[in-house]
Amino acid sequence: MTTGSSLPGEHRPGGDGDDEALTWGDERDTSHVAARDVAAPTGGADDGPQVMGSGALVAHGVLGGAFLLSAVGWLVSAGRFAYVFPDAGTTLLWRLGVGLAVLAPVLWFTATIVLVPAPRTRRRLLVLVVGVLLVAPWPAVVGGLA
Repeated sequence: MTTGSSLPGEHRPGGDGDDEALTWGDERDTSHVAARDVAAPTGGADDGPQVMGSGALVAHGVLGGAFLLSAVGWLVSAGRFAYVFPDAGTTLLWRLGVGLAVLAPVLWFTATIVLVPAPRTRRRLLVLVVGVLLVAPWPAVVGGLA
């Protein structure tokens, strides 16, 4: 092995060729791809993941908890209003409606998170607040106040 320094891409006679593996070619090489300038902002809409502020995250958590409480409220209300109708079809439809009422808060929250994009945080929070009011277990709320 010879001593001394060599430049990248320079082939030393009698060397083992390891230095050639460290060359990247030049601009005339057909496989050369120029890197984009990282310092220059692209200004595009696809700059990376959008990050919500801490207030928005807390609001999402509070509204998610409200939806969870709504689902539990509907489950408790479903136990209080167990009707049996003379027709089996009517009883089946009643139970299906009660089951959907229990699932409605969870489905509303999930659909809002999936369908409303994160950069539209105000719109998402508005839809969640409207959802909390619409899918609230009103039989439990009104019965609790009476």
